[in-house]
Parts: sequence; C-alpha cells; structure tokens
Amino acid sequence: MNSTATYTEPTNRIKQRILFDDNLQNMACCCADWAEFVIEIEEWGIYKLGGVDFDDLTSDDISKLDEFIKSENGYIREEV
Repeated sequence: MNSTATYTEPTNRIKQRILFDDNLQNMACCCADWAEFVIEIEEWGIYKLGGVDFDDLTSDDISKLDEFIKSENGYIREEV
C-alpha cells in the first residue's frame, strides 16, 4: 500500500492509516478482528480513521477489515 496515494474506498483508507502509523499497526497485531480493534482504539478516543467514521461502514467493509486485521495479527502474515 502506497503511503502517498489517495484511496477512495473506505476500507483502503483505513488500511492505509493503520499501516503507516506504528501505534495503530501494533494494536492491529494484538487484535483478532475488526470489532476488537475498534474497542481498543476507541479507548484512545479514536472513532474514525482516514476520514472514515466507523458507524458508516457496511457489513462488506467490516468483513474486509476483519480479514485485514487477521493478516496483521502477528502470528499469520498474509497479503490482503
């Protein structure tokens, strides 16, 4: 994922934000799925990433983000 690209798809904007922020990426490595990740970062006062409000995500978006978080979990490194 390119750090200077401007993505329009909400999931790609969120992924980009996570991948290029060490704190968010470290948290993604500790979480099993998107819901767990959101719970953890909401404790930091974060309710949106890359300009995307978590409440605006569709079930398809959440499914894609679940796959992404699983690939970042530190045990299994997969390309998504």
